[in-house]
Amino acid sequence: MFRCKVVDVGPEYYIIEATGTEAKMKALINLLKPMGIKKIARTGTIALFREPH
Repeated sequence: MFRCKVVDVGPEYYIIEATGTEAKMKALINLLKPMGIKKIARTGTIALFREPH
């Protein structure tokens, strides 16, 4: 439904990439909140640091 792309995976985290309308992004964030969200970047091109393994 959201067509997210898994960019990186670690023992305690996932980094995903998702694009879409404002409503679709809000729905995805609400779905992921119970799992715990550490960071959200809502912009164009961006770089995020990987967590240490």
